Amino acid sequence: MAYKEKQTIAIQDAMDNLAAIANLDMDNPLPIGIVKERRIVTSEEEFGPHTVEWLSGEGSEPIVAILDLTYRAIHQHLLAIHDNPEVDWESDKIRKGIAAMMDLVGESADKVDAFLAFRLGQPLEIPIHSREAFKALQTFYFQYFASRIPEGIEGWEEEGFLDVSGVGFKDFEAIQRDLEYELFYIRKEDGQPYFDPQIVRNIKLSCDFDLNGESFEEDPLLKVRTMQDRDVHASAGQILAECHSAIGEYYRQAHSLIGHGFSEELGMALMALFLAANPRHLLQNTLGKSSFQYFDDFLSFLRRAMRTAEYQKLIAYPPDPSDKVSLVLLHLVHALSKGLFDRVGGVKRETIGLIYRTMRRGEDEKKKEGERLLKGGGLWNQLSLDDEKMRALLAKFPNGPLFKILDLIREEQEEDSYIPFDPIGQGNLPLTQFQLERGTKKTQVIRLPCPTRQSVINKAEIVDEFRGFLRSFTKGQRHLMINLQDRTSWKEFARCKALEALQMSAECSSELIVLTLAKDTAFYYQNHEYLNLHQAKDFLKALGDQFASSEECGIFLPPRLKKAELARFSEALVPLIHELFFEGKLTLTRPNREDFIEIFYQFFILKCIEMIDPSSISFTCKDGIDVGATATGAFYGFIQLLHSGLTNKEEHDFLRWLLYAPALLIRERVVDAERLNRTLSMLERVDACMKKQGGEILKQLGELVNLQVRS
Repeated sequence: MAYKEKQTIAIQDAMDNLAAIANLDMDNPLPIGIVKERRIVTSEEEFGPHTVEWLSGEGSEPIVAILDLTYRAIHQHLLAIHDNPEVDWESDKIRKGIAAMMDLVGESADKVDAFLAFRLGQPLEIPIHSREAFKALQTFYFQYFASRIPEGIEGWEEEGFLDVSGVGFKDFEAIQRDLEYELFYIRKEDGQPYFDPQIVRNIKLSCDFDLNGESFEEDPLLKVRTMQDRDVHASAGQILAECHSAIGEYYRQAHSLIGHGFSEELGMALMALFLAANPRHLLQNTLGKSSFQYFDDFLSFLRRAMRTAEYQKLIAYPPDPSDKVSLVLLHLVHALSKGLFDRVGGVKRETIGLIYRTMRRGEDEKKKEGERLLKGGGLWNQLSLDDEKMRALLAKFPNGPLFKILDLIREEQEEDSYIPFDPIGQGNLPLTQFQLERGTKKTQVIRLPCPTRQSVINKAEIVDEFRGFLRSFTKGQRHLMINLQDRTSWKEFARCKALEALQMSAECSSELIVLTLAKDTAFYYQNHEYLNLHQAKDFLKALGDQFASSEECGIFLPPRLKKAELARFSEALVPLIHELFFEGKLTLTRPNREDFIEIFYQFFILKCIEMIDPSSISFTCKDGIDVGATATGAFYGFIQLLHSGLTNKEEHDFLRWLLYAPALLIRERVVDAERLNRTLSMLERVDACMKKQGGEILKQLGELVNLQVRS
């Protein structure tokens, strides 16, 4: 059963090609891109620096050549499965996975035939079904596999995975990039899901079927779960230490609270927290329940405590100073909530080590493939090259986000219930990352996903622990939330409204200030009607108009900010940025304009911090992973560059940690490339300008905003 070796590609690339072809809409065929002569992409969002758009004038050969490589890769993969004595042919996962893969193979041939006939104006001289690679794969499958595989993928329908209807997700490549995974948790207003059967099939195919068994053992992110376990173990100890006196006072009163629902739930939360802090329960030390699971229990009991009738009554009717027991309970529950947000974790150095190991292994992979390795000329170029190395390596391993989505679908099927989008409740925990110093004043910078819970697209509710965090504040303390969600988008409007409404409530109006900035609009991306806005004067006017018509443009300025003062500040700031960072150029390219917007945002945020004097701030997006992480990294880098610069390895490592850690630890992937590149571009420009005329920049802009802010 010899198979003649020819040029081939990785099985993951082959599966990506089949998924891309499956997403071709023959009623509205979009451009096809070719990546490094081995990948096909059908979404324009996937077109990157290594993507070449296929043009009909090139003929069919570039496309069919990649298809041949795809079929050969699948052929070799099936050969390896056939020769593996450990394959369990009784496993539904194996059999249905192979069946679904071959179903996509047949579909790809039909679709590519139809697509090329449409684009070229005539059928292929040799149809895909008649090409050597396809016929060899087909023959091998029918000879050695067909008798073991059930026809089609009917078994999937029996499991209930395809009992959804309506239009929703159709772009599998977007799901692989993890762009809108929250829509797998959130339902339409009528209760229907946003994903469709085709997407579920592709996810199951990519996840259920072991593409390369050996790759799992080599996956650099395989130990992420143990890192998360150590992180919450350390966090449990930090919370217990911070709440030590409140816990002691609670236990002195507990004997008088038997049968008290609020107290009992608090007691269970404390017990779970003590168990999470016990090193015996680290994954490395136990086969039983882990620290991660106990910490999840802690959060669940904390929420339950805050939903009891006793707690709700104490919030509605605050106890008298003489009611010591009630005051002790309130103090403890709010101290625990605050501890959740104040925690600093315990795996920062370990995460930085993971980032460097992934980069080095990615570099080794590039060497094996014969790619010429470039060395960065300066920090920003080196960061970009290192990012490419990480992506090159992780592309060879199973897609972490897809497995998470599949786990969600299976859990909903098993429990016969819908799981809402609840980032904090699903392990995406807040974290204090660093501290700003403004003279004698200090401000914590907290990594905070959107503190909401959402089951349907038109309604979101604030989670209990965030309310508890705000209730823990003493007089004069306040949190400034830089909300980076798009309030003009149907996907994020409900969460934005919930946050903005919370700050308007009588209870939280002094403790919470929500400033919404647009990071997902046409103006922010400078596309659509703004694509050709090359004249500087037109762009500067458009930037001013964005804030003049703020809410229509996705910006929300809270009442606490004096809009007249901000308007005067913006009017003075814009021409200074133009002169100091762009040399007063009459025309601005699209990258120039994108950098301009980012620089404007940094100074605008500094002004808001000066006006509000918050005790803590956060850069909050739906999950704090892509938009939030890069915004935090941009702000940290910007502050450093205004003063001492990013001059040593420790600062470089900290910036990498801010940018990459959330995506690696929570979604098991790298941060979104577009968001990262935009951040690095802005920082590179600021760095160059500060080196050239830093004194003049600080002098002129220092007259508008307090720049004596250090991290």
